[in-house]
Formats: sequence, structure tokens, C-alpha cells
Amino acid sequence: MKVLLFIASLLVTQWAHAGILSLDMSAGQAGSLASDNGWLDDDTQAIDFYTFELTTDTLLDFSVSAPGSVGLSLYASQLLFDPGFLFSNSSDFIDFTGNTYHYLAGTNAFFPGAGDNTLAAGWLAAGWYTLAVGGNEGFDMGGFNYTLMTTAGAMEVPEPASIALFLTLFTGLIMWRNTVKR
Repeated sequence: MKVLLFIASLLVTQWAHAGILSLDMSAGQAGSLASDNGWLDDDTQAIDFYTFELTTDTLLDFSVSAPGSVGLSLYASQLLFDPGFLFSNSSDFIDFTGNTYHYLAGTNAFFPGAGDNTLAAGWLAAGWYTLAVGGNEGFDMGGFNYTLMTTAGAMEVPEPASIALFLTLFTGLIMWRNTVKR
């Protein structure tokens, strides 16, 4: 099966036009979409794919500033090639080399034009991810420019002083309980 997908990828590669970009989470990413409904129609020629690696567990939120409605889908794994017609904006999909991309979160594909162009991805484990960004208007009035913003928050680790305070209070509570029993 992988051999057939590889052969198909060689045939389809010449028509592949998806933008596969590296996501810089420290600044806004400016992009341009060729169509108002690329994400809605699963048309990878009108979708930008952003790949990024997390080295620690991270809380992520994405927001897009654009004149129209934008669809967002997040997948576990790093996209290397345009998946073409195999792409799905709301479920797992494979590419022509047989790699699987697991759908994690996304905006609703059943209500074009709805939403506020945001995606609360939640806590993500360390690893590679791909974010698909495309038009979600439901009709095509042409392309538009957008800015993708990422908000990241690391998992908070308690300070040693906080742990010491907790242990002191807990020990005091146990000692008080023992004195009350006597």
C-alpha cells in the first residue's frame, strides 16, 4: 500500500502547491491565502500548513487576524509534503508516503463563516505538530492576507519555597490534631 501511495505522490507532486511553513511562535506570522474557502473545501492549494516542535509540555492558543473567516486544524506530526486530496480538516489523514496525521483540535467545519478565528489547542506534549490555516467563508470571493498569532504558556512548576511552606503547614496540622486527641 505504501508503494502505491509513493507512486501516486510522484505523479501528484507536480501539482502540489500547499504552503508548508515553519511556525515562529515568538512573533506574528504574516500569510496570504489564495481562496476564501480553501480550508472548508479541503483544498490544499489554498491552505497554509505551519509545522512546529515543542520541547516541553505547552499550553497553546492560536488566533488569526483576517478580513474573513478562517478555519484552523491542529495535527500531531510534522507535515513534510502536500497531502493533496488526502487532507481532512476535521479528522485524521495520511499523506502520499503513508505518514499518519492525528487530528487534535480545530474549528467547526460544518458552519462556514462562524467563529472568531481562534483555536484553543490546550496542553500539548513535547513533539512535532502541524497547524492548517485556510479560508472558511463557504463561497469564494478571492484570496486575502492574514496574521497568525500564537500564545504559549509553559506548565508552572511549584517553587521550592511553596513546597516547604506546604510541608510546614501540613506538619503543623498533624501535630495540632495529635494534641487535640490527647
